[in-house]
Amino acid sequence: MPKRYMLFYAKSILSEEDVRRFTEVVRGWHQEAKVILVKANPRAVIVRTTNQVAPVLREIKPGISLGGVEFVSVLTSGAIGNLKKRASEAGANGKVP
Repeated sequence: MPKRYMLFYAKSILSEEDVRRFTEVVRGWHQEAKVILVKANPRAVIVRTTNQVAPVLREIKPGISLGGVEFVSVLTSGAIGNLKKRASEAGANGKVP
């Protein structure tokens, strides 16, 4: 199954607990999903999933809200490098698209 990577932004800086809860929710939709922290942006995570699960995660509107932290799907790509670059640019200028 081809991999799909999804970039999510949080409205605030993420704690380890925030990431743990988000990972549990995402794995509820796809047990094999992996959540990857973006070092250059403490408000961004990338989810590795499949072509079948990505549309389900993308369609959650307005986002995934966990314990007061809201995660919003920003971009989907077949290459993780594209998403890391996008998240790094957002972290550098302090703006969340």
